[in-house]
Amino acid sequence: MELNSKERIEELTRDNPYPRDQYGRPLVPEDVIERMKKVTTEEAWGVLQGHEFKLQYDGNWVNLHPERILTGRAVTCRYVPLRPDLNALVQEEGEQNSRVGGQNSWVIDTLEEGDVLVVELFGKIEKGTFIGDNLGTAIATRTGGTGLIVDGSIRDTQRVAQLDMNVFCRGLHPSAIADVTMMEMNGPVRIGEATVLPGDVVLGTPSGVVFVPPKFAAEVVEKSEETRMRDYFGKMRIGEGVYTPGEVDRGWSDPMNEDYENWKQTVNPDDLDV
Repeated sequence: MELNSKERIEELTRDNPYPRDQYGRPLVPEDVIERMKKVTTEEAWGVLQGHEFKLQYDGNWVNLHPERILTGRAVTCRYVPLRPDLNALVQEEGEQNSRVGGQNSWVIDTLEEGDVLVVELFGKIEKGTFIGDNLGTAIATRTGGTGLIVDGSIRDTQRVAQLDMNVFCRGLHPSAIADVTMMEMNGPVRIGEATVLPGDVVLGTPSGVVFVPPKFAAEVVEKSEETRMRDYFGKMRIGEGVYTPGEVDRGWSDPMNEDYENWKQTVNPDDLDV
């Protein structure tokens, strides 16, 4: 099983503009991660589409907590169907590197606060249960309550749902994980129609999951904030009778844009409910 080297992770994420953690993963600032919680799926998707990153979204999930927004930095791992000779090699390498427990626990042991574990498990449901409540507790504890994206399933659903974290999975099943081998940690993974690299910003909403490359994270947040400010201003001016809904819903005139820019200089966005 390959745990990608720091040098390899840095090469894979060479466009990263931020510092890196001990493994070489990009460290998008906490401020950006926190502000990402107010970004909609459509806003993030739109920015990425504009940069020709057209396959960074995937939907059709079982979402344990659709009322929560999941954000954090991706830690990735990739599974393949069991082949005994290959699995034996992976187990030997794990023992040589003092890895303890099942292969799914190996990557969980690397998690840090603010991480989101992203698991490629080829959509396996029966015996594709990446976590139950014990490993779920470990994820919640190590990450500070972010969560898990698994292109597979989970077990112990009722107890996992009680944990202070969220889970996006393809299904639910009472079986234990079996007949799979983890081949790679912190490498590129395929999640449905999306490609994910370690350090990508995960945005999980009721609509699905968007994986934002670090170099676009600040832009996604800033454009979302600008959209919310313009929406606030437009509704305010409609309420005041200054503009009609038809004027606000179309492209703004030069006087309207000037009015908006002048107003924006007089307010603190933190004082507004946007």
